[in-house]
Amino acid sequence: MKKLMILSALMMGALSVHAQETEKKSPFNGSVELTTKYLWRGQEYGEAPTFFPTLSYSTGGLCVYATGAYTFDNSWREADLGVSYTLGDFTLGVVDYYYPTKVGENDSYFNFKSKETGHALEGCLTYAPSSLPISAMISTFFYGADKNADGDQAWSTYAELGYHYDFSETSILSVALGASLNKSLYNNFETGFSIVNVAVKYQMELYATKRFSLPASVQYVVNPQKEKNYISFSLGLNF
Repeated sequence: MKKLMILSALMMGALSVHAQETEKKSPFNGSVELTTKYLWRGQEYGEAPTFFPTLSYSTGGLCVYATGAYTFDNSWREADLGVSYTLGDFTLGVVDYYYPTKVGENDSYFNFKSKETGHALEGCLTYAPSSLPISAMISTFFYGADKNADGDQAWSTYAELGYHYDFSETSILSVALGASLNKSLYNNFETGFSIVNVAVKYQMELYATKRFSLPASVQYVVNPQKEKNYISFSLGLNF
């Protein structure tokens, strides 16, 4: 589950906004990202470098996107669809996370029965005031594959506070503090409220033209609940 993968993609896109400005900007945008370790909300996915392709369409405050995650050793595969709407400082979004099987095996992509589906639907609300370098986000899985040991909907809920310092339009240092608010997938359903993500990230634009940009980032992540830490490097292409 990225993306953020989705949030990371949005922040990468923010770095290259000035480079993508043209007389008539296309509503379609694409990006690819390669990272040494797939980290999302303090969780580790896969065992190898990961490739993330993303396609998005934006008009007004509406954004519709498709994004994926594929490790080089096939230890993790992901294909997500999402829609979000931004009004002022608030963004409300819904994401459908799905995990395809290996090539040659049968998927059940169109099975949306709650007890059987491989889809996991999440609602997310983000507050990011334009006048302050802070953000707040809360998200909840409300349907599908997010189940507890009893097979009931787990309602895994995650909240995050963020701060960023802009050295320039293309150089940003950000920190994030994230927590699971209940027994959830983020803490293996072992405990209630728990800090699961403490992250420091530096990102910058290596090169940019009016048609594309090359963002890069390094992040250090600590998961206190699991007593683990990680460091990863990412290189992307926005077009």
